[in-house]
Amino acid sequence: MIQSRIHNEGIGQSAQPRSLQLTQGQVFQGRIAKLYPQNMAALQVRGMTVTARLEAALTAGQRYWFEVQESAGIPRLRVLDDNAIRQREGLGDQPSVQKLIQQLSLPASKETEAFVRQLTEQQQPFTRQTVVAGSQLLNELQQFNQKGFQTLIEMIQRQLPLTKETFQAYQALTAGPSLTQQLQRLSQMLEQSNHSASAQLRQLTASLVHGDQQARPSPVVQLMSQFAAEGEGEAGRGAGQLLARLGIIQAGTDSSQLARQFQAAVLHPANREIAASLWPDIRSGQGSELSRMEPRQFLETMLARLTIPAGKAGEPALQQLLQLLQIKEPAANLNTRWLALPQQELSASERSAFLQVLESATPFAQEKGGPARHLQNLLQLLGYQHERDVSRLLQGELTRETVMTDRLKAQLLQLQQQDLPASLKEQVNQTLQRLTGQQLLAQEQNGPYQQLVLQLPLTLGAWQTDMTVQWEGKKQQNGELNPDYCRILFYLTLEQLEETIVDVQIQNRVVTVTVFNEKESPEALIHLLLPGLKTGLAEHNYQLLSVKWRKMKDAQASPQQANQVYKPHVHYQGVDVRI
Repeated sequence: MIQSRIHNEGIGQSAQPRSLQLTQGQVFQGRIAKLYPQNMAALQVRGMTVTARLEAALTAGQRYWFEVQESAGIPRLRVLDDNAIRQREGLGDQPSVQKLIQQLSLPASKETEAFVRQLTEQQQPFTRQTVVAGSQLLNELQQFNQKGFQTLIEMIQRQLPLTKETFQAYQALTAGPSLTQQLQRLSQMLEQSNHSASAQLRQLTASLVHGDQQARPSPVVQLMSQFAAEGEGEAGRGAGQLLARLGIIQAGTDSSQLARQFQAAVLHPANREIAASLWPDIRSGQGSELSRMEPRQFLETMLARLTIPAGKAGEPALQQLLQLLQIKEPAANLNTRWLALPQQELSASERSAFLQVLESATPFAQEKGGPARHLQNLLQLLGYQHERDVSRLLQGELTRETVMTDRLKAQLLQLQQQDLPASLKEQVNQTLQRLTGQQLLAQEQNGPYQQLVLQLPLTLGAWQTDMTVQWEGKKQQNGELNPDYCRILFYLTLEQLEETIVDVQIQNRVVTVTVFNEKESPEALIHLLLPGLKTGLAEHNYQLLSVKWRKMKDAQASPQQANQVYKPHVHYQGVDVRI
């Protein structure tokens, strides 16, 4: 739901002031708000009031059709239905769509009239060519309806070419399934297809859809592993103290004692069935080999082979582990206690152990380059820079194998030319349209100020979602955004927190982070994570000012305040247009 609102409602969109940009031949409707001496008037156009010099007889409070005759300097407008025309032809006070269609020599039809009315209602300037091309396109696609009108008007507003391919790509992005859903459907169809040309694409989509779906390990198992491996270190001592808080061991128990108790419990004949369930990969006959291990080595080996997911999914297996350790405690209680640990006053070693568990469970924590590198890899795999890659291929900077093998869009274009089953071909086309639509809307520029929006599939353990990243800021001479003054927004739906917006505002390399979410703020956890966030930003020469938690409804008001950092200022002075 949150993804569709990004384009439709403009949450987080740049609050740049609107300007009146008119081109020769455009037609639009405006209202004379007020008349002034010396033939001056206030003209309301697209929600703005501009100063106009009247060269025709007009009446305050009435609406008129205007055509742009000159756009250079002070634009000159021609009234298509001034008072004299209305009186001579017996027209009412309101502009006539039928009369306008006749004046512009447009095809007289209900479809054309409906399209012009939609443009008028949304105060969108248009040309005769726009109406003709748009009507032909809607006829060709059989979309002379509200959905088709809206898509076409948004394309006109974004100055996109009025072609069939662009229309389908734009509609796939704004009204179709999300990118993750498209990739999931495509992956399922490719798995069921034996088409020889789909082998490479099958492997690539599976990688994009499933990613690293390894479930996050239970914090209990991670703490036990820390305690066994680093019992004498700070994190090891902290892990032992946290295990005692959770009720896994008695306070004061050292790692050697735990290792001996654990080995005896696993190897006890009465626990054979539980051990076989927890370690199904252990082959028959390995018991004697394991029994000869030193207790600490045995503990570390068995914990490394133990797979218990975090959260509710791992509670049955965690319950078996507790039974093995003769702990009469429901697994759900341990998970509740773990979540409550940040609310307690923890020692330095306990905080170190707790953070180590959190960091190890963070997606991409083990990936070289971390999250930033992961996002870069995703952009390449999806083929968002396909056209640029083709240009580099022609210049000899990239090999054909790199461009065609490791890029989703390139493989979709290849497969599109193959003789495929109808359902698979349709899904290939839809996925390709989705990617192309994202490319079309990725960048929006207003003078030196640029906005870049990208949607990426994101896999967090077993949870699959879409993450939309939006950058806003001033464009530098090298084409990049100024990293000293900019804004980054992340829109995503998380498994537990659900709809979430993270708003990162940077002013003179000072960072303010605001999280918008309907859940209550996890103050204790934020306080625990703040030192690591500050350190990480400082390594890149940024200073963290604050982290705030706000309700989602507050996200509507924040852009106006945030964009003061790099907002251009437009002031109208003198005459804006001549009529």
